Amino acid sequence: MPHSAPAAGPQLPGDAALSAARIDAILDARTRTLAARGTAPEARPTRRLLVCRAGADAVGLPLEGVAEVFPFRPCTPVPGAPAALIGLTGRGGILVSVVDLAVALGATPALGATPALGAPPPEGEAGHVVVLRRDGPRIGLKVDRVLSVAEAVVEAPPEGLGRRAVAGYARAASHDPGREPDSAGPGRTAIDVPAIGFPVIDVAVLLAPLLAGRSGQA
Repeated sequence: MPHSAPAAGPQLPGDAALSAARIDAILDARTRTLAARGTAPEARPTRRLLVCRAGADAVGLPLEGVAEVFPFRPCTPVPGAPAALIGLTGRGGILVSVVDLAVALGATPALGATPALGAPPPEGEAGHVVVLRRDGPRIGLKVDRVLSVAEAVVEAPPEGLGRRAVAGYARAASHDPGREPDSAGPGRTAIDVPAIGFPVIDVAVLLAPLLAGRSGQA
């Protein structure tokens, strides 16, 4: 006995609208949405930096490598020391070798106000010493001024920057108002922090020639 074809079920609402053209349009729209998600910029990791002025330049020091900051004071010279080594000072009963960061970098001295960096430090302000967190003898970097703590994306240094001790270049620094250096002084603001970017110093590379010279003298 021949079987009859099953009767078509009731048409669901909206079935008539799902034509071939409509299905193609839906798939095209989904493809474009997925493609847009794939090209969205990925979040880039940032680093916390202590932004300082060394000579006429603003530079960044990795914050995880900073032990403390204190106002610069006269040091005891070391005979035969490299030009960048200012001398020795005491801090909490421990000797600290103080290195002039601007001299070590070959930076241009600060001779006045610089638009990108703001006004020079007030007359009589001697600068700061940034003590590094490291194994071995204590070393501090003398800077003209500690500006602020900032968070920024660190990129590869631009070609022709010309400094062996530059680890990268920080752009569009975001100032952290809650992390002002303790020794910055009352009323100190972060208006000097450059928004256009600044080099980030590779401290190990910076100190290598000085430490090698010390080992040779020993």
